[in-house]
Amino acid sequence: MFAQNFVPKVPFPNFKWKWASLQCTEGLNDPVVLLGVLFRMRKLEPKGVRYSSEEFANELRELSNDIKDSVGVDLARRTGQRNLIRNSGQYWRAVGLLADGDRSGRIQLTDFGRRVADHDISQTEFAAITIQTFKLPNLQIQSADECQLWIDNGLIIYPLRLLLSIFRELQKHGQGYITTEELIRIIIPLAGCKAELADYVNFILWFRVGQITLIGWPNCAPGANDSRIAREYLLFLSNYGYIIRKEQNTRMDEQYLYNYALDSEIAAILAEQPYNESLQQAVERIRIADVAADIERKRVEIQRTARPNQARFRKEVLAVYGRCIITNVTMPEVLEAAHIKPFKYKGEDTVANGFPMRMDIHLLFDAGHLRISDTGEVQLSTRARMDYGATIPPKIYLPDLTSREFLRWRWDNYNGI
Repeated sequence: MFAQNFVPKVPFPNFKWKWASLQCTEGLNDPVVLLGVLFRMRKLEPKGVRYSSEEFANELRELSNDIKDSVGVDLARRTGQRNLIRNSGQYWRAVGLLADGDRSGRIQLTDFGRRVADHDISQTEFAAITIQTFKLPNLQIQSADECQLWIDNGLIIYPLRLLLSIFRELQKHGQGYITTEELIRIIIPLAGCKAELADYVNFILWFRVGQITLIGWPNCAPGANDSRIAREYLLFLSNYGYIIRKEQNTRMDEQYLYNYALDSEIAAILAEQPYNESLQQAVERIRIADVAADIERKRVEIQRTARPNQARFRKEVLAVYGRCIITNVTMPEVLEAAHIKPFKYKGEDTVANGFPMRMDIHLLFDAGHLRISDTGEVQLSTRARMDYGATIPPKIYLPDLTSREFLRWRWDNYNGI
């Protein structure tokens, strides 16, 4: 371990953590944007459509309109020759969703990306796999020369895994949070020195009580947007529920709190060492361990208790429907009220935005394993179909009071928690 007076040195000039996109993508990091764009690419891919086409532009405009009241990312302007994928496509490539396109600029997903877009791989599985497999150096976001500098210095870092490991250790000290400043000024410089886990924790704790000043420490975010790009790692973990963002006056001061409710599941993810395997193989390994399933169950439980007005919402929905929309079960003891358009994305607490669902059906719905179209078509994921395929109807009756627009929004944009 390093002594308290240790001052890191960068392994090579301009050492930094680059996120999955070379440009700031705070908004793209939201799953509804990242995966919403993916769903639309999947729809157009069989037609041989180009990213610069009007067809793709129309899809981005529709998505932009769908999220303007919740995420607030304007995709409508990122079309044509200077389209979204031209400027930020390395994001989808770096996380294994988008293939290296040919010079024609046609949409081309990976097999892994198609499975995510087809809802065969859940959002929770995608996030867990990304945490386990995303590493630096990365040819998708770094030049070959830059990657070689990392390799020459013996550096291979799994940033998301590392951050969760640091969160867990800080939690043991009763201080389970990280600020953006600590990531940029302490964690990244130490990562270039092959620090041990205890080193990261020690220097963060020493910094918090004023025992060190960081004078002489290298600046690993010298560029105008470097700090924002490094912060993307925290935003990713926050967007997928592993940590909880607590806004402050500035980005550097904002805190990200460890979600201790998922501690055992996070421990299981970290216990699996990175393998030299394909993303498809990683999916099967994640499923065998049941890690994603446990995360889905706990996150659904947390959301149910955290929603304001949930008791009133449930009472109103059950009073109108009286039975599970899928199974027709009427016992109130096992019925819950599910939001069609999620509360997180400005979904309202009204009967038009609700379904009564048996508890297990509600979990499938919230986790993205059960989908309902605006015409009543019911679609199950591969995993759900194995256990529920014989009991879930392929189509259900939708009463007039149910909002078709909310159902369309969810079908087009949402892949579960």
